Amino acid sequence: MGAMVPHEDDVTEVTTDGPSNAGRSVTTARDSTRRAPSRRHARRVDVPVPRRVPVRELVVFLAVTFAGVSAVGVAWGMLGDIHDAGDQLRFGGVAMFTPAVGMLAAAASSGQLRSPRDFLELTGLVPHRPLRRLAGHLLLGIAIPLGIVATALALAVALGRFQLHQPFPVAGLMSAMAIGLVSLVPATVLVLGEELGWGYLLPRLLPLGLWPGMLAAGLLWGLFHAPLTMQGYGYPGLDGLRATVMFTTAHVLLGIVMAWIRLSSNSIWPAVALHGSSNMIANQIPAAVGTTDPTPGFTVLVPTSWLTWLAMLALIAAIAAVGGFRRLSLIPFHPCSDPPRSL
Repeated sequence: MGAMVPHEDDVTEVTTDGPSNAGRSVTTARDSTRRAPSRRHARRVDVPVPRRVPVRELVVFLAVTFAGVSAVGVAWGMLGDIHDAGDQLRFGGVAMFTPAVGMLAAAASSGQLRSPRDFLELTGLVPHRPLRRLAGHLLLGIAIPLGIVATALALAVALGRFQLHQPFPVAGLMSAMAIGLVSLVPATVLVLGEELGWGYLLPRLLPLGLWPGMLAAGLLWGLFHAPLTMQGYGYPGLDGLRATVMFTTAHVLLGIVMAWIRLSSNSIWPAVALHGSSNMIANQIPAAVGTTDPTPGFTVLVPTSWLTWLAMLALIAAIAAVGGFRRLSLIPFHPCSDPPRSL
């Protein structure tokens, strides 16, 4: 893929074995050019990250983002219905753009908008070469939520918590997926508003280490929804606190998967595809093929169902088992003085 590296006179490779100094090694660009890359390192994905967590910048991002979604939550509670599909599109759509507003505010406060190209590359908005690899990640992003919801449905059926329609509605399933696929195109605009913010946030948390950074990003993503889940969003029939805890747990797990596909592709577009596929395709399948147990709080939707948590844990374990996380090599640089270059 088109890896992004810092200037040749200052290259530091931070391995992903852990955040401690024992997991760090330093190599010079000259030394690395002398050594023939091993097969393992030939598949390595260089991920540009700041040298340090930009605390002031992140404070601006989080303040603007959380203030924005909180304002939307208050307006939604006063003027709409948290469970109404139309209001979810109207108010939820506005809420999804607040991370993008937070990103722009933080970037403006730090002066990064003076180098738009570098800023967009760091955010992951500009596609990286080879495009064939990016296309593969896009397809994977669409497929992952389908696999997760299929696993959740199989578990729910086995537990007697989901009743499939008889005979199995193949035509209904195909129709729901086709409608969802078509809806994915306009929904991309809304999803992009959210993923721009998280695509900006994730690399800036990675100086903490790969796993701490991914977990922190997922936790913040989950808590971002708290002004809505405290009103029962996502879990009709549950009290707000329990709904918020479950929603946040779900997004920590899904956030790891999203972080992996975002970093392994060096682009936010596969994460946009995954997020959009989850909302518009995968979550239309259960209603098309059967009936869910009416117990309050029980769902088979991605990622709110605890059954999907099991599927996501299995997926995370599979990614780790094949070395998907080990291949991510964090390459520090200063975002203003030595921006990365695309090869």
